[in-house]
Amino acid sequence: MDKKALWVVFRPKDPVDLKKMRDMYMGSYPHFKDMPSLYAKTWWVDEDKNEWGAMYIFNSQKELDAYLATDRWINKIPAKYGCTPEITILDIGALLFKEKVTSGEDSWLT
Repeated sequence: MDKKALWVVFRPKDPVDLKKMRDMYMGSYPHFKDMPSLYAKTWWVDEDKNEWGAMYIFNSQKELDAYLATDRWINKIPAKYGCTPEITILDIGALLFKEKVTSGEDSWLT
């Protein structure tokens, strides 16, 4: 499989409540929806540890590297979330998606 995963962890200095985190995440969905290099993305939160982040799955290492070189990644994301994220690049195995979004309700399509 040529796909590569990007595991991202944010540890902001000031705690951010869960609702605010979700609102910030949802505001980014239109951008990622239109990224041909991105196969999938999900966000996660560990509110007790004040950690949150995302798992991106890119179609290739080349496309992942290109994203990490963008102004969005280098400047806009740290400014938006108040800290520079820690990253790990991972090889991935088979992908399983048990459901797909078929309507916009409660999804990034709304």
